[in-house]
Amino acid sequence: MTSELDLITSAEMAAIDTNCEYHGLSRLQLMENAGKALADVILKKTRELELDKSLLIFAGLGNNGGDSFVAARHLRDFNIEILLLGREKDIGTDIARRNFEILKNAGYKVVEIRDSSQLERSDAAIILDAMLGTGVRGKLREPFRTAVEVINSLEGFVFSVDVPTGLNPDTGEFDICVEADTTVTFHKNKPGLLKAKDKVGDVVVKDIGIPKAYEMLSGPGDVQRVYRRVENAHKGMHGRVLIVGGGAYTGAPALAAIAALNAGADIVTLAVPETIYEVVSSFSPNLIVRKLKGGRIEGKNIPEVEKLLEKHGVVVMGMGTGDAEFSNVAAEILKTGKIKKAVLDAEGITKEIPEEIECILTPHRGEFRKAFGKDPNQENVKRMAEKIGATILLKAKEDIISDGNKVRINKTGNAGMTVGGTGDVLSGVVGALFALGDALWSASAAAFINGLAGDLCFQELGFNFTALDVASKIPIAIKNSIEFGKA
Repeated sequence: MTSELDLITSAEMAAIDTNCEYHGLSRLQLMENAGKALADVILKKTRELELDKSLLIFAGLGNNGGDSFVAARHLRDFNIEILLLGREKDIGTDIARRNFEILKNAGYKVVEIRDSSQLERSDAAIILDAMLGTGVRGKLREPFRTAVEVINSLEGFVFSVDVPTGLNPDTGEFDICVEADTTVTFHKNKPGLLKAKDKVGDVVVKDIGIPKAYEMLSGPGDVQRVYRRVENAHKGMHGRVLIVGGGAYTGAPALAAIAALNAGADIVTLAVPETIYEVVSSFSPNLIVRKLKGGRIEGKNIPEVEKLLEKHGVVVMGMGTGDAEFSNVAAEILKTGKIKKAVLDAEGITKEIPEEIECILTPHRGEFRKAFGKDPNQENVKRMAEKIGATILLKAKEDIISDGNKVRINKTGNAGMTVGGTGDVLSGVVGALFALGDALWSASAAAFINGLAGDLCFQELGFNFTALDVASKIPIAIKNSIEFGKA
């Protein structure tokens, strides 16, 4: 039986692909590995079935087509014709274009399909569907729709690259899709292939050289997966975050709020004890600060917090309270029924997480040991996350993030980040990303961004920078992450 760990969604695969590039395993290498693996499967099946070595490739303009260009180069004895679905000048990625140019320079027969009327029947013994792959969503446009119809009418043996064109790789849904005899997918199986067994034929999963450690590494791919900006959006659409904290320390909740704003949240509200209200308000004119009665946050303040919760999508609690009893208050706030997403930091960390709440805990090593009575290592982080039904982001030299199922590791950051307040900044970034993303990937992306912001500070200032310096670099860290690999 296939487990969830044996499957990968298209969004996860895209993030890992980007992160591999960031950590030194180039997408050009991965395409070469994928194309060679594809060629090996085609050659093996050709021999088994004693097929004629006439191959017709339906190639798209993206990396799915790029995989087929590499495969064609490795199928040296085949009679190959390539139908490029679109114009050569519109090939969408540099690595696909480089592999296409190799074939062109080597004299391979290529026909640009600019109109569906150009698509005709073929007597080729082997058909390779390399048109759209995992990027497809919804109904196919022309000429792809007609190409699918043509492929399904041919008598040749049909291979599909990664996923049959037209099939949703995550859900298995389709309006019309290629009916493959064999689907060659890469790295791991895709959920949609299991749900559309009558369309995908035999599924062959081929390794393309991504080390297990690289599958766990956070990077710009995590940020690209969770960060959102919507055209024509209204205020609040990109996240409403409530920060509940402060008391003994005034800067901590303010740093979290500033970081949340710098990470893209539209509205960030602080709820702090009235005794520190004026100090916290003075940090920035961008802050919305609300008073809670008294000098510390207690059970009596919960009705005040409840009213604020109704207007926010994420609550971030615990930073700066300096009160060991606050974990009990946090547990009670979680039980109000007003929360769907929560980030718990410092004294706000509690193991009492209601099932209906998606929650991220952000302890450092000492806080993890205190809360769970376990050594702060990868195995225990994963085990405790599974036990309490939450995602844990363990802050360390290498951050460990787990939802109890998957584990991610973040390596950004430097020794300058031991300065007080960088953990509060992290919590704010987590809250902002969590407003629009899921727990595991939001926590992983936030850890990467926070550490990258710290690295940007080091490049400019050396080790002697402050948490506020880190917060100021968050927009640049996000911009760099979003733009990575897009050129």
